[in-house]
Amino acid sequence: MIKIVTATTLPVGSTVALVELCNQFNARGLATTLYGPDVWHLDKCAAAAIDEFRPEKGDVIILNRINLVSLSELDNLPAKIAAAQKPNRFASLKDALLASAPLARKSEAFKLVLTCVGDDSCLSQATRFPLFDKIHLVHAVQRGRRSAPPSFTCPSFLRDLERSARKPEKVAGVLGSICASNRVDAAIESAFRDGMATVIVYGLMSDPVYYYRTIEPLTKGYPGRIKYAGFVTNRQKVYDSVSDVYCAVSKPGSPVQRECAATNTRFHGPDPADGGHPLSNDQIFEIWKKELEL
Repeated sequence: MIKIVTATTLPVGSTVALVELCNQFNARGLATTLYGPDVWHLDKCAAAAIDEFRPEKGDVIILNRINLVSLSELDNLPAKIAAAQKPNRFASLKDALLASAPLARKSEAFKLVLTCVGDDSCLSQATRFPLFDKIHLVHAVQRGRRSAPPSFTCPSFLRDLERSARKPEKVAGVLGSICASNRVDAAIESAFRDGMATVIVYGLMSDPVYYYRTIEPLTKGYPGRIKYAGFVTNRQKVYDSVSDVYCAVSKPGSPVQRECAATNTRFHGPDPADGGHPLSNDQIFEIWKKELEL
């Protein structure tokens, strides 16, 4: 059994990628379940609540956004996730202590894989690499940020998208969680500097304080020209509604740029186009199959 376990299943990019990973595995005959603490994922794939997760002999367990200190923590992940979500003034000190702790050993009963989809912090000094059989990176640039042996690079699966039949004129989209780290305000300003008539913001409002302090004033500066649409599950409708997509932060490996290419949507962001021929979902699956030795 393949079990994907993540610290968040809110509607954000990493969750969408893990849902697609689960669906693609099941479609190809690999029994897979996605476990998470929130409810959004429960009707999107073969899914279950985090408290239903149990590690069993022969499992392949893929972890996301969960830093283990020892394998025993797998027996009570809800408590670990809840503790990690609490503010901690001593987080950096804790990371340093974990880095100097005795090395842990991986399990002989199941295979443990760490995926860094949407989460570069998985390569922090606190990550207990010896616990894992493999580290999954979505882009080669992650490999250079910190050594993570043994690792493999594989992009996220792409959802089924078609070339948009019709495109609006000068309507920009900003896609992603509404938070300061995504610099949504900078993306909006960039779109208007390029002459966009309207900007539609698609994404979960994960930081309301940032929204009301930074984005709300922009709506007054550009009256009637900024629309907040929230998170929209139907990605085809998102791309059909915009002519251009703007991003203000570097996100190597994010599927947005590839989705823009598939839907004839112009992409504006700091990450250069990868070039070459993007991998098909069949090719992506073959990489996973090889690395997981399935």
